[in-house]
Amino acid sequence: MKSEFTIGKILRPRGVKGVAKIEPYTEDATRFSHLRAVKIGGKEYAVESVSVEGGFVYAKFSGVDTPEDVESLRGKSVSVRRADLPAPPKDRYYIVDLLGADVIVGGDVLGELVDVLQYGSADVYVVRLADGTVSFPALKEVVRSIDVEKGQILLDDRMFERTAVYNK
Repeated sequence: MKSEFTIGKILRPRGVKGVAKIEPYTEDATRFSHLRAVKIGGKEYAVESVSVEGGFVYAKFSGVDTPEDVESLRGKSVSVRRADLPAPPKDRYYIVDLLGADVIVGGDVLGELVDVLQYGSADVYVVRLADGTVSFPALKEVVRSIDVEKGQILLDDRMFERTAVYNK
């Protein structure tokens, strides 16, 4: 499993005190409020304050005190250590832990999970095949089990065939 996650990207400065506007890569931007440290451009920064407004995160980092300091970080990824994040709730997973997993249907490996598309009603898993991709909804009726440690996603054969969309 990956030990570090990218959770957002620095967009621009806000105001004159070194606050950074961040595009969060999470469905719940309030998760930033619990962070004590982040990595930006390979350097670790302590988090001094965080606020969430309009789907964006505004954060003040130690040592980043001017708009010019933030400007030097523009476009860089914001990462955190796995140990600094809460474990996902039961039957929920970090997407990064699912990517690369073998997707199994009828006892055979169908392909590798290469993307998770997030829509309001359900996520859609995208699997690379030898000659294209196949997509299907990540519903309980389709996904029987997920084993992150083994890197395997087991599907219900019948429900997969009913919901699969093949793309060449």
